[in-house]
Amino acid sequence: MAATRNPSRANPQRQSGLVRPGIAAAQLPVVELDVRTGYDFLASACDDCGEANELLAEDQRWLEESRAALKAETTGDECVGACGGFVLEISRMLVGRPEIRTARDVVEAIDALSDRDLTEIMAGELLEDADLGALTRRAVDGDQEALVELQARLESTKGHAVLAGPIADMTLAVRRIVEFWLPRYETIETRIGRMLERDVAGRRGDDIVGDPLGFIERATNGVRVIPEQRIRRIVLTPSYFGRPYNSLTKVGDVQLICYPIADSSLGSADRLTPPNSTIRLYRALGDESRLRILKLLAEGDRYLTEIANELDLRKPTILHHLAVLRSAGLVTMTNEGNMTYYSLRHDRADEAGVELRAYLAH
Repeated sequence: MAATRNPSRANPQRQSGLVRPGIAAAQLPVVELDVRTGYDFLASACDDCGEANELLAEDQRWLEESRAALKAETTGDECVGACGGFVLEISRMLVGRPEIRTARDVVEAIDALSDRDLTEIMAGELLEDADLGALTRRAVDGDQEALVELQARLESTKGHAVLAGPIADMTLAVRRIVEFWLPRYETIETRIGRMLERDVAGRRGDDIVGDPLGFIERATNGVRVIPEQRIRRIVLTPSYFGRPYNSLTKVGDVQLICYPIADSSLGSADRLTPPNSTIRLYRALGDESRLRILKLLAEGDRYLTEIANELDLRKPTILHHLAVLRSAGLVTMTNEGNMTYYSLRHDRADEAGVELRAYLAH
């Protein structure tokens, strides 16, 4: 999973497209690793955080059976099905609370929260969003018109329905999900914890102190962070059930990044089983739209809107393709202030072979 930095993109100034405004130099944030199964418990219960084919065969079966059992247990409760994606938002609660370590600790902490406090945590990123914060606040406070507008705006961004009903109803649904999920996850928690520890142990030779931003880029397989004045600390937590994706959220002056553990952390595999990184690479290249995106990025960095406009595709579709390309290590995502742009990782493209290099060069 670890990847080298792209020397050709050392200067973040874009080669084409919109010109980004300059930002004041910011002090490098403190970067730290945080290994807790509590984070991964939430990722496992989130129904859109990772890909099942990234898991070991026994865990694919476990996940399939657990999701089927949850669906059977909550038949008729539409909010449970729609709120699965919000479970991971509870990870925000763990930042600054090192005593919450295990899955059971997480559930007990949730039980201790009022419905209002739990709602604030789950909607926290939306509440802090510069564009959606005020609208989300009104929706949280019960404004039906605000809720309808928020639902529409989120759906236009995600490409699917995000909120099935009033935000306040999410608390009951999420409580049901984590209570149901806890005894199932506890049967595998010790083994998952060993995977997370192996991943961190495998990174001990990397320089998190001398090259913190490079460490982040390598651990996440392509997330490049530009220092911001308001971000004082970046917390990296390894995730098994979130593989192969990264999940980023800001909690006050902390940037939380749940990153996918490396293939080497999974344990022994059959000698004929290809590495997941190889499967991700060739799966990413087996789609015409993704190849066209790589071609655009070979010409220069692009914002999401630029890619969508040039390919005449909807933003949710482009986001999906970019997620696949990032998981394959072919694309770097750079966050700079409120802007995000994408770059081709030339070194990874070179590894993919002669035909791809020829296509990108002409």
